[in-house]
Amino acid sequence: MKKRHLISAVAMLLALMLLGLSCSTLAEEVKFGALSFLNMTEEESGPVGKSVWRPMEEILLLHGVLEEKESNVPAGRPANHYYDTLNAMLMGLQAGEVNAIKVPYYTGKYLCSANDNLMMREEYHPEKATEITDWALNWISDGYSFMTKEENTALRDAFDAQITAMKEDGTLQNLIDEYIIKASEGGEPVAIAFEKFEGDPIRIAVTGSLPPMDYVAADGTFAGFNTAVLSEIGKRLQKSIELVQVDSVGRALALSEGTVDVVFWTRGITEAMTERGKPSDEEAEARRIERLEIMSDEEKAILEKYGFGDTASIGKNEARDLPAGAIITQPYFSDFTVTVTLK
Repeated sequence: MKKRHLISAVAMLLALMLLGLSCSTLAEEVKFGALSFLNMTEEESGPVGKSVWRPMEEILLLHGVLEEKESNVPAGRPANHYYDTLNAMLMGLQAGEVNAIKVPYYTGKYLCSANDNLMMREEYHPEKATEITDWALNWISDGYSFMTKEENTALRDAFDAQITAMKEDGTLQNLIDEYIIKASEGGEPVAIAFEKFEGDPIRIAVTGSLPPMDYVAADGTFAGFNTAVLSEIGKRLQKSIELVQVDSVGRALALSEGTVDVVFWTRGITEAMTERGKPSDEEAEARRIERLEIMSDEEKAILEKYGFGDTASIGKNEARDLPAGAIITQPYFSDFTVTVTLK
């Protein structure tokens, strides 16, 4: 009898140890580096990522629009760790502070083309897209807009008008093709000179942390898409452009202190979502019902699993990089987020 009790006790102890090990494994954090947001803390990014971003990633993986390659990123509970510069983020990756970093797709391509020790975990297959995956891709994408102080509506509107004009005449897409898409394949981004005009210049903050869209060379030379698009806007406005380098978290401070008039990029909803406009509650519900009618049971199950639709998380996601007292233009470029890690 004592022997039987001893065996039962040992079995129970082993079961508890295995359960503890299992719980420990499930609770283990997988750290992802990300450039600092201006209106969302690391702690706030967790619930937003789980209820907004993760279900969309699963829908894209389900259809093969995104395909995860084998990598050294372990399974576990994702947690974001913010960095203020791309260089600091890459150093953190090399030092093992984080398991991987989150960057825009074309920045990921550029980084991997420049460094053989890096790889993108996701492969992108746009040919497999559906109406639902297009919708999902928008949720894991950033729309990049100019930002200024809320009292500078005239300046915001002037930039907005030029974005619209450049979209309509094809100039903006040509610049994106040349200085982002083509440049992401590798090589040193080209610096475009700025014309000088009479009057005070427009001072614009750039970071250099999203090459080739926002690039600053090691010697401090501004180059790439930022110089190309701002040179064009300066010519159209007949205004001199002066660039000032700041780090990611310093964008808001540079604006509020008057060091700059405009911030080159802030992250928000995409061009496609902006064009649809912010719906009323009734319109949002009608769109939801319409979308559910064309979704598969698997897609619906993914949304239900993560509780997608939480208005607080969606609102925080939309305003994640927009500090109080700031206003933005329409997006001039959109890109989805990928994972870059060491090979």
